[in-house]
Amino acid sequence: MAAGKRKRDSPTLPAEKLPSKTRSHHTKVKTEVGSADDSKTETTKRTKNELSDNKRLSTQKHTAWSQYTSQSPFPSFPHPTPEECRIAHAHLKELHQEAVEAEFADENTPETIPHVLDAMIIAILSQATAWSNAKRAMNSLKKEYGSIFAYDKIVAGGQAKLAETIRCGGMHNRKSMIIMTVLEQVLERYGKYDLDDMFTLDDEEVMKELLSYKYMGTKSASVVMGWCLKRNPFTVDTHVYRLAGLWGWRPKDATREKTQSHLEIMIPPNLKFDLHFLMIQHGRTCPACRGGSKGGKCTLKGGRVIKSDQDVDEQEEAEEE
Repeated sequence: MAAGKRKRDSPTLPAEKLPSKTRSHHTKVKTEVGSADDSKTETTKRTKNELSDNKRLSTQKHTAWSQYTSQSPFPSFPHPTPEECRIAHAHLKELHQEAVEAEFADENTPETIPHVLDAMIIAILSQATAWSNAKRAMNSLKKEYGSIFAYDKIVAGGQAKLAETIRCGGMHNRKSMIIMTVLEQVLERYGKYDLDDMFTLDDEEVMKELLSYKYMGTKSASVVMGWCLKRNPFTVDTHVYRLAGLWGWRPKDATREKTQSHLEIMIPPNLKFDLHFLMIQHGRTCPACRGGSKGGKCTLKGGRVIKSDQDVDEQEEAEEE
């Protein structure tokens, strides 16, 4: 460009005085910018609403649990008595102790998990399925990611890949969604995949923290407290819930959550851990007491520990949130 000359500045005109083609482009740009701003606002609003909903649900779950920490939701329902629990434990141990010990010898046994977040993931994988299926999912995770707990790789790979990896364990779409949601919440809160500070909390604080995670209910929280944190709760899964109905250990219409609160109060502390696993084994294998049974003779004997004609509806563990 020659000295003393400079490129002439383009005039700045209002949009209505621009040529029609330019005006159209100008309007389009403004519209696109406005749409982006609206989208950002809507996303922020949706995020705030989700956080509010999660907080509300967390509070509801904790309130429902905490009101029965010192008394049963069924104070006039007298079963099981300590003696009934002792009889059940003795008979179940005679029948199933060997099988339970074999299960605890498995390297994937949740009782040996040292880290809280890891125990949460195993609890999710074991929801609403046989333990053998949960182990298939764990082994598939090891093969695909190098570890069940390779959280960085799992998150980086995305939910679709995770779902396909754990398909063999059952309910893969739901469980992959829950796992990814929990990992996202943990990282957002603490900046790392580590919840071991829970070891320093009391039982009330631990339960409140566990229930604050979306899709974590009292059953899964109780599993983590027992397996990893060694707090000795009595956990009610599908098998235990069914047996409690068959044996008259809960009111017929009791929910699984209230059944857990009831049995937590009624079962002697020294029997809780063993009785939980023995009842699971019995619920899996007894021809009269297992899920979907149409009859048959119960393999237990004596006391109140017998199969009744009471009709008990099983509740899917996937309904827990």
